[in-house]
Amino acid sequence: MQNNAVTNRNPAPARLAAPVWRRLLAGIGAVLVLATGVMQADSVSAGIADTRHNLGSGPGLAGRNSTSDTAEVCVFCHTPHGADVNAPAPLWNKRLGAAGAPAGGGTYTTYDTLQTPSLDGTVAPVGSISMACLSCHDGTQAMDNVINAPGSGGVVADGGGVDGRAYTWSGSSVSATGRISGGPGLLGTDLSNDHPIGIQYCGGGLTGSGTTVSGTCSDGDFRQPQTQTINGNQVFWVDTGGAGKQRTDLPLYQRATGGLGPLVECASCHDPHVSSGQAGPAGTGQVAGETFLRISNASSAVCTTCHVK
Repeated sequence: MQNNAVTNRNPAPARLAAPVWRRLLAGIGAVLVLATGVMQADSVSAGIADTRHNLGSGPGLAGRNSTSDTAEVCVFCHTPHGADVNAPAPLWNKRLGAAGAPAGGGTYTTYDTLQTPSLDGTVAPVGSISMACLSCHDGTQAMDNVINAPGSGGVVADGGGVDGRAYTWSGSSVSATGRISGGPGLLGTDLSNDHPIGIQYCGGGLTGSGTTVSGTCSDGDFRQPQTQTINGNQVFWVDTGGAGKQRTDLPLYQRATGGLGPLVECASCHDPHVSSGQAGPAGTGQVAGETFLRISNASSAVCTTCHVK
């Protein structure tokens, strides 16, 4: 009896029938495929948290400018409440300058001051979506200038002024007061050595209605843009692939006044929310480039999307 008890506690391993093994292997394979799909999805959905625009104290790109005062990422540009109603960017959370002036004071020097003969489009004063970008990148005010700070009761109309909220900053290109102090991210107020912004696309001469672009580019060395009416607004872009307007296309911007037609702005080439190599929408065949470029600039693809060269 004792020997039988011992034998029962240690039975010989049973052989599983072949169909059972096949089902087990199929299940394991399905799990591996699912895990691979999740990893691939994570790799293509990477966004602002993995870029230098993540200024919070949480996980992020090593060596970036960051503050120890909040782990929030979006707050340095956007807020769900109390945004600047005059800003040309959605739910904008930073103080902007008036009439094309930097928020920290002074004026911009633009590319047209060089009197380059090939510059055949009218250049508007700095404004539109480009002003939103320059609210940090001109270096005239702190990056922690935010109108609605994290937490309750944090709304201040001027965002704390040029020195912001007195957050504590670290990084190789940020000053003690939180202003961009160096590196390629510091554009300054002299924009004469940067691609023109606020300039008429293709020399001007374009209007649109529905999906029809009217007029002819004054400069034939540009590709014809596309247009569409979205929410009652006439939207223009230069196509880079895929059907309809896509995140990877190069958008052109219009201003409420001036009648200059579609303009090239900072955000025509740059998308502040994408990480390098991030895949574009299905069917576009595009990936984001370095420095927040909407598409990779391999073989000068960003340049030749607009310029016929």
